[in-house]
This record gives sequence, C-alpha cells and structure tokens, in this order.
Amino acid sequence: MATVTSLLCFNYNSLALAQLNSELTNQLGSHNSDLLAKTATQPPIPFAQHGDQSEANSQFPIPNSQFPIPNSQFPIPNSQSPIPNSQFPIPDSPFSILHSQIPSGILEPTRPDLPPLPTTIPETPAPILPTTPTPEKPETPSELGVTVKVEQVEVLGSTVFSPAELAAAVAEFMGKEATFEELLEIRTAIAKLYIDNGYTTSGAFLPPQDLTDGVVIVQVVEGAIEQIEIEGLEYLNEGYVRSRLGLAAQPPINLQRLEEALQLLQLNPLLDTVQAELSAGTAPGLTVLTLSLTEAQPWTAGVELNNHNSPSIGSFGGTANLANNNLLGFGDRLSAEYSLTTGLDNYNLGYEVPLNPRDGTLNLSYTNSHSDIVELPFSQFEINSQSYTLSLGFRQPLMRTPTKEFALGLSFDLRQSQTFLLDDIPFSFSLGPEDGKSRVSVLRFSQDWINREPKRVVAARSQFSFGLDLFDPTINDTSVDGLFTSWLGQFQWVQALGADTILIGRIGTQFSLNPLLPLEQFSIGGVDTVRGYRQNQQVADNGIAASLELRYPLIRNPDGIGTIQVTPFVDVGRVWNNDRDTSIAIGTSSSATLASIGLGLRWQLNTNFSARVDWGIPLISVDNEGDSLQDDGISFSIRYQP
Repeated sequence: MATVTSLLCFNYNSLALAQLNSELTNQLGSHNSDLLAKTATQPPIPFAQHGDQSEANSQFPIPNSQFPIPNSQFPIPNSQSPIPNSQFPIPDSPFSILHSQIPSGILEPTRPDLPPLPTTIPETPAPILPTTPTPEKPETPSELGVTVKVEQVEVLGSTVFSPAELAAAVAEFMGKEATFEELLEIRTAIAKLYIDNGYTTSGAFLPPQDLTDGVVIVQVVEGAIEQIEIEGLEYLNEGYVRSRLGLAAQPPINLQRLEEALQLLQLNPLLDTVQAELSAGTAPGLTVLTLSLTEAQPWTAGVELNNHNSPSIGSFGGTANLANNNLLGFGDRLSAEYSLTTGLDNYNLGYEVPLNPRDGTLNLSYTNSHSDIVELPFSQFEINSQSYTLSLGFRQPLMRTPTKEFALGLSFDLRQSQTFLLDDIPFSFSLGPEDGKSRVSVLRFSQDWINREPKRVVAARSQFSFGLDLFDPTINDTSVDGLFTSWLGQFQWVQALGADTILIGRIGTQFSLNPLLPLEQFSIGGVDTVRGYRQNQQVADNGIAASLELRYPLIRNPDGIGTIQVTPFVDVGRVWNNDRDTSIAIGTSSSATLASIGLGLRWQLNTNFSARVDWGIPLISVDNEGDSLQDDGISFSIRYQP
C-alpha cells in the first residue's frame, strides 16, 4: 500500500528513460523494408518533419539496413508523472492522511531532462553529388625527344600534403631515366594522391620547364568552389544553408566531406529534398555548386490518445501538439503541447534557436500543470496540486555524421510544486516539502551518443544533476531537500536477428548521493518501464529498469492495412532509497522490485497513423484493486500525425 511519502512523486529522472527510448526508437522507425541503402541513382529522401512522433515517419539512417526498427517501450508521458493509486480505508479525518496511506496522482509537470535527440532521422541519404568535373590543365609539352634522369621532383601549389607524403608518392621514379611518358606518370602519381584522399576536383600537370638539371616540376591546381547557387528556398534564409556547407566548402575541396555535409543537410527536418550539381568554373580547379532544395512544411501538428496516466487522475487522456519548425526563417522552432485527462490539465511551450552551423541550439521551455485526485475514495478530500517547470538549455554536437553523433548539453531547471488538501489548504504529503511546497534549482550536464550500423543501432546517454542553493530552493532540517547530486544513465541496443526481425535491449539507471525530493526520484512501473503495473508503481532515490523485447512482423502490406508486429517482452526494475525516515517505495507493495512478461501488438497503417497495445503479466504481485485497464496490465495508444 502506498505510503505518505509517495504523494507528489514526480519522477523526473525516470521520465528521462522514457525520453531516451522514445526518441531513439522513434528515430529507428518501424518499417524494415524502407531502411535500404541508397545508390547514386536514387533520388533524395523526403524528410519527416521535426516533431513528428509517428512511428511510420521514424527511421534511423542505417546504410544497407534490412530490418524494422521499433518505437520505444518507453514513450514520453504526456507531460506529467502519474503516481499509482492505492486502496485503503478512508481515515476518520482528512488530516489523518499524514499518518495513513494515500493515493498518488498529485503530479508535477514534466519536460525532457535532456535536449531531445531528433525525433525522426531518415535512412542515410543517397550520394548527392554527381560525377565531378575533371580540372582543366594547361597544355603540356608533347615531346621531349630524350630521356631525363630524375634527380628531384618539386611539387608547386600543394597545401594538403607534407613534403614527405609527396616524396613517397613519386619515390619509384627517383634516380631513374625517364621518358616523356614516364614524366607524365609522375604527374599522374601526384594527382592520384589527391584523388585517393577525396580531393577529386584537384589536379596536377607539368608546366613548361628546363629538365637538363634533372629537376621535374609538377604544378598542382587544388580544387575550390567558386560559387554556391541555391534554388528553391522560400521561407528559410539562404545563410542557414550556406553556413552548414561553409566548413566543407573551404578549399581545397574534399568531395567526401562535401558529400557528408550535403547528406546532413538532407537529414535536416527543414528540408524535404536536396539535389546538388557540380559544374566547371571560370578557371582551372574552380567548381560551381548548384543546390536545388525543397522546403518542408514548417507547421506540424498531431494528436494522441492513450491510457498512460495514473488512474488517480484519470488514466485515459489525450495530447495535442502544434509546432512551427522555421518560425522566423533561420531554423528557430516554436512548439506547444496540451494534455488533458479527467484530473489533469497540462500545457508546455518551447522555443529553440540554432546558434551555430554545427547545430548547437539554445532552448527555453515552460511547463504548467494542474492535477486533481479523481479516483474514489480520495476524491472526496479534494487533493490537488499546481506545479511548473522553467528550463533553459544549450546543446552542442561535437561530432556529427549521417551515422554517428556525440553531443554535450548544459541546462538549468527551476521547478516548483504546491499541493493542497480540501481544495485550497496547503498541505505536505511527503517528507521534504514545506506546507506542500517544494522547489528545486537544478544544473544538469548531459552527454549523448548514437551510432548506426547496417544491422545495429546503439545509443547511450549520461546526465549529472546538481541541486543548487539558488532562487530559494527547498532547504530544511530533514535529509530531503533541494540540495543533491545524482547521475542518470541510459542505454539502448537494437540488433537485427534476421529479415524483419529485431531484438531490442534497454536499460536505465539512477544513483543519488542524497535523499531526493519526489521531483527528482526514479520510478518503475507502467508503459515507460515495467509494463503490467500501474504507472510509477514504485519510486525511490535510486533505481534501475531493464527491458528485452522481440519484434516480429505478422503482416506487411503497405498498400493495404499496413504493418502489424507482435512484440513479446520481459521487463524488470528495482528502486531503493538512501537513508531517511520513510519507507523505501511508494507502491502498493513493500517490495522495491517489479518484473513482468507480456505481449504487444503494433499497427502502422501509414506514415500518419499508428496504434499500439501492450498486455503485461506481473510476476511480483502488488495490492492494487482498481478497475482501470492499467490494473489489468493493459496499456494502449493511438497516434495521428498528418
């Protein structure tokens, strides 16, 4: 049965596990047949729009991939942290709740603790650049008539290679008698050195020279982009595109780097298609790059219905979201989301600004939530809460390619919650908050990494959180307040086992040096972690949750009913507290461990519509006696993203 300290357990860091897995597996997508390596003859790939959470639009860019990659078991809850309800006799007085066992459902607002990974990443784009033009070369003397002993090769105009590298390229010719044709081979060897290293628009030639002293001069013309012409933009600023090609377009031009920059541009959610053409410029070695771009629709919207909320506030609810991914023309994004259940009213506003060509972003978000206990017998006590989160964060990828990314993030969160009894009486239902009010100021340092291979996708995140004595946080004489240090780790592995069959392994864990306010605790239970139990069945300072899931397609009919997958799974989790005067967990069992097995079905009708249902069978019993679908181990969701 739930303890007093269970109320108000918004489990910020357990939702981070939901955030990671939702983002990652949304990226991975659910259509195996769509994840095929492209060839140079294929057209550019249309992009899913940023913010689209449809499983159909979610694909991980995996070259030559031949398997579907799933949505996560851990979708982000609808901006709240539902806490399980418990069943117990009604106290004689409402105020005796302090010494009895109470339901959960007094919720805190939620936001992703880490800057989100891209919600949709298409497969690796096809090569965009056509065959490059051969640099023009001045005429070379056609006949020498005699042989020349090569004593030295002098290479002019090279800025890429060291003298030792150039000498190694022509070492076989040194000290030998060379005919005119063999002198041309020296030139060819230098040109080949450039081509083999990706500088395919660079070239070399033999200028007119006196060879009597055995010194052979080779002139190098290093390729450069003379001009970038951009066609097709209407709302997006040209400077946004030019800046993202700027580093790769610096002379001398390396076509491999330029191709990679164009592929990253094609993966950008602001663009639907990217086509490139190279043509000869006005002088030898100069090239004109022409880009034909098609902008994505900046406005995106979607709705979702599910039963992923706590039954205490009404498990069935809906979420609507709206976003503009290019509000002012330089790639800035404005988003809004609204969630509603019988007892929950929650909204979130966010604004994100790109700061540099390497996709560094600054984001600001605000979440506000009001929740009421609506489940009997506790609805008569008119228990409710008001809460908000204000967050400012910066994320910077340090390494980013079409198949790999490593990024660092730094954010500051200001979070507050106030709980009430009998509608408007401030009241604390757990250790730590004062008169029902808890407030934290948290600095978070995060690292996230992702790697995609033809048959494997691996992703990991790490986050350190530090509760600071800033802006009047909750500080008291108890061991539970807003000054703390914790670490959150998340890991996911997706592996192809055969045609259209994949295995997904996930793990999330949190360790804290201090007892935590409910705002920062780790939870297990529900669709996000251990299916078959109520949402956030167990909550504590430290925890670990793991899942293993097999996804096997039963039906693949893209032109008809779409794709249906069966998903057997095994989930397990455990939580434990640091030293304090309260019990270890908030759930309805004294045990801090949950485990389940189960079966799920996923239906992807098309790129806009998807549905999911999971049935979990608890392996460790708890004392829930409710009549919601969650109490029967069933969770479902329906999404529409036009």
